Amino acid sequence: MSDAASLSRRERAVSGLKRLGIIFLYFWGLLAVSALHKSLILSESGIHYRQGFAVVNALVLAKIVFVAEELKVGERYEREPLVYAMALKAAVYSVLLVTFEILEEIVVGHFRGKDLAESLSEVGGGTPFGILTTTLLLFFALLPFFGFRELCQVVGEPELHRLLFVKRARLRIVDED
Repeated sequence: MSDAASLSRRERAVSGLKRLGIIFLYFWGLLAVSALHKSLILSESGIHYRQGFAVVNALVLAKIVFVAEELKVGERYEREPLVYAMALKAAVYSVLLVTFEILEEIVVGHFRGKDLAESLSEVGGGTPFGILTTTLLLFFALLPFFGFRELCQVVGEPELHRLLFVKRARLRIVDED
């Protein structure tokens, strides 16, 4: 095996871990804020809510998104205008994530001796409206995520990083040159 091939594999592995880490941090932030909000609302009624599973759930959701991206889920929208591509990917991935959440609750409920209705009550209260609401919340949470991803593909990661993280005064000087 040549050094170039192993370097290429190593670079792909590092790139993949970086992508997984970014996806994880995004979901962790969403879930931590969501858990905090839920605990604040429930505490008003005297109900204590534990927030400990945000990290584990973020890792699971990140892995699902990472694997789906590796399998090119939603890639057929790549040629559409950016706004369509990000909205369609957010829709596809929100349905995918809610589907996995439902399947997870059914499997966990089975091992805990719960029936289907009890298991589904963990996802949006178990009602079709609650599940739809959960899907819509995920959709709107994923819009900026896929917006940045799509912009990064079009503009390029170094340029997008420069636009987002360099002071505007320095951007103007560089652009005027």
